[in-house]
Amino acid sequence: MTTNDPVTVLENIIEQAQTLSADDRRRLLVTAQKLVTTLEPPEEAAFRQIFQSHTFSFAIRLGAELGFFRVLVKRDGVPISSVELATECKIEELLLVRVMRVLTGLGYAAESGEREYVATPLSRAMVLPHLEAFMIHSQENSARVVNRLPEYFQRYGYKCPTDGANGAYQFALGTSLSFFDSIHSDPVRAERFNVSMTGNKNQRRFWFEWFPVDDHLLKPFHGSSPTPESVFLVDMGGGKGHHLEALLTKFPAVGGHLILQDLPRTISSIRETLDSRIQPAVHDIFSPQPVAGALVYYTHFVLHDFPDDKCQTMLRHVAAAMRPGYSRLLLNEVVIPERDCPLYFACSDITMMAVLAGMQRSRRHWVELVESAGLAVVKVWESPDFGDMEGVIEAMVAN
Repeated sequence: MTTNDPVTVLENIIEQAQTLSADDRRRLLVTAQKLVTTLEPPEEAAFRQIFQSHTFSFAIRLGAELGFFRVLVKRDGVPISSVELATECKIEELLLVRVMRVLTGLGYAAESGEREYVATPLSRAMVLPHLEAFMIHSQENSARVVNRLPEYFQRYGYKCPTDGANGAYQFALGTSLSFFDSIHSDPVRAERFNVSMTGNKNQRRFWFEWFPVDDHLLKPFHGSSPTPESVFLVDMGGGKGHHLEALLTKFPAVGGHLILQDLPRTISSIRETLDSRIQPAVHDIFSPQPVAGALVYYTHFVLHDFPDDKCQTMLRHVAAAMRPGYSRLLLNEVVIPERDCPLYFACSDITMMAVLAGMQRSRRHWVELVESAGLAVVKVWESPDFGDMEGVIEAMVAN
């Protein structure tokens, strides 16, 4: 084959993959996915997707639950036989071999010989605590609900669920509890969920790494002659404060002017470990906002958990607390495109709908939602990183 042969070209790209920049890698992934779609006969592709998807999830979950990946990684490149792996993971050898055929086909392990396995980069990824926890959490919750969505729509009509306390989640799992109440009713599930969320940023940058914080936020804050009681930013529904602590690392001058708000169970769990420059406060985002006149009211991946009417309630409470002409709302959320939505975010939207009656929203949807609550959208800021749908919807009190 010549160097211009398509197969040779692709093999050369594979060899160079580790030297690519993050943006080039993302662009190439999109192109590679288009190539697969183009090359595979349509009927073959449809049959494969229908037949394989549920099997993939089962195999990866079993590997995570029984410790396949941990054992492989611990061997540090030394092959392990199916007999040894089955013994260590307490599984019948024949069942292990059958599951490993799927996992090696997916790249979660490699075959170094007949019934002999070694770790791969995906094996190593799966021993990261947040990924291991997320796999099991996802299977126990969202996968079970999504699988029963056809039944739910047949019974209740083909329209988006709008009640997170009485929707597809409750129908599928036979519970009267909301997703979050259900999760927190079981300490094991709650801990697994919390661990799974610690890796939610993946390779994405924090919003303040590309948003003009100095000119757009710090200048007006310092220009307002702040007192020790002045509030720079309120992180509403901010969880354990990871975003505020990261913000402090980059902008230490705002220390002492930050407030972290969340529900009692979250705040009580972090009071002893939270950075002392952050003030923790118990608050339900659907109640009136008690902090008036802050420069920034901020959320990260909060409103996608809720339908529009719940979001409007929260937004109106924030608008009432904002100082006209000074305060601004920053919604750090996914902003999906009106067309050509990346598959990951399209699937995320369906998961939000199934589990929470929430949704991922487009730019147009965000603008309509925010303005329906008496706020004016100043700008929808987009991440400069290719393929990253995370954005910041900036709004102020409407004149």
